[in-house]
Amino acid sequence: MSIQRESPVTAVLTGAGLRGREVYGEYALKNPGKLKFLAVADPDLERRRAFQHAHNIPDSLAFESWETLFSPENGKLTDAAFICTQDNLHYRPALAALKKGYHLVLEKPISPSLDECRAIAAMAEKERRKIQVCHVLRFTAFWRKIKELVDSGQIGRVIHYDHSENVSYWHFGHSYVRGNYKNEASSSPVILAKSCHDLDLMYWVIGDKPLSVQSMGDLTHYRPENAPAGAPERCTDGCPEAEACPWYAPRMYMTGEPLLRIGLHAPSRLTRLLANFSLNHRRTLGLSSRFSKSLQGILNWDRFPASVITTDLSPEGKMKALREGPYGRCIYKSGNDVLDHQITTYKFPGGTTGTLTLHGVSELEGREIRIFGTKGTIRGYFRYNGEQITVTGFRYTKSRIVYRAGLSMGGHGGGDFGLIDSFIKVMRGETSPHEAGADIDNALEAHYMSFAAEAARIGQREVPLEKYRETLSP
Repeated sequence: MSIQRESPVTAVLTGAGLRGREVYGEYALKNPGKLKFLAVADPDLERRRAFQHAHNIPDSLAFESWETLFSPENGKLTDAAFICTQDNLHYRPALAALKKGYHLVLEKPISPSLDECRAIAAMAEKERRKIQVCHVLRFTAFWRKIKELVDSGQIGRVIHYDHSENVSYWHFGHSYVRGNYKNEASSSPVILAKSCHDLDLMYWVIGDKPLSVQSMGDLTHYRPENAPAGAPERCTDGCPEAEACPWYAPRMYMTGEPLLRIGLHAPSRLTRLLANFSLNHRRTLGLSSRFSKSLQGILNWDRFPASVITTDLSPEGKMKALREGPYGRCIYKSGNDVLDHQITTYKFPGGTTGTLTLHGVSELEGREIRIFGTKGTIRGYFRYNGEQITVTGFRYTKSRIVYRAGLSMGGHGGGDFGLIDSFIKVMRGETSPHEAGADIDNALEAHYMSFAAEAARIGQREVPLEKYRETLSP
């Protein structure tokens, strides 16, 4: 039975970190008629209490673990469960929630284990539960326009799809060198952790499943031997290269300088002026901040990535986190092992090829796309500092800008909220999971592409994808 249109979908949350608290929790606060969180589970007391306070959740419905939340004593509390734990901790809470009767919003990747991905899908089918996997980029205006253009036939049949995932130096350093995704054993290969939704776009836009894959990559830059002479274990221990190093932790987390610099590349002249003022006139900004809370947030950066390292966002709280936690370690001495660049090529039916380039040394965060067809080309960029799509036809060699958007400092270009809007429609019976586009059957293909790519890289050979699509009985 579908939920009444006027009633919000109710949900429990496991994992009140960045995605759970600042994305899906924020959606619920801004859309109380669509989504309401009634319970939360997180082992971190500060994160749990912060989510409780924001959503008015009583202590009786705030749990230290997902095991307690999904225990027989608690029964089924809501319509849906949001699984936002770390990658390698998706499997058990997802199965427990499905068995309990919950529909799921499941963060990507589904799991770093192929067998676990299949088992979750099989359990959902057995229990007749809906799962929306967080491949959020399908829900952006930019990528929906790309899909529309390809499907319209304007550039003819696609011969080659070229997708570049340019992870900025500061973001890669934060998440994949110092952060939760720095080790394959505790998270997953970087192509799965970072780019499974890029591969989902490739499969979705081309409209067919790949036949085989080849891949190569390495960890080249973020290594101990590349540390400057005299660099200490921590940035806070008096690094002689503090001024020159782009990854100097206090600069990133105390002032948010790398993110403010994005504004210097914005299409809007006013935004560029404001960014320049924020970076170069901090004393004047300090005087003005007495009258503006938003300016106070710029002086003492209180957004991503600072919000990840501690819940105490005071200058003292952040410095304590940098002195004691992983985010204050020298970028070259962080114990990381994931690749910092990888190139992967897929062969599709009919001779079409697709390439994904992933690297962590970009000046700007974002993706670039080039699609070459038999009648023309599509070129686009999807970045924090703006979005644009250009179509060029062969007959008259005329280029047209068909889509343009301005500065976006987060939210995956609107895809985060777009995905939850889609999930609400599925839960209300307004559309089917498959039509929504992020059901687990759709999402599995990008995971198969990721697992096969890593096998191809390690084995230095071309790997067929057919065997990855074998089903697993529940």
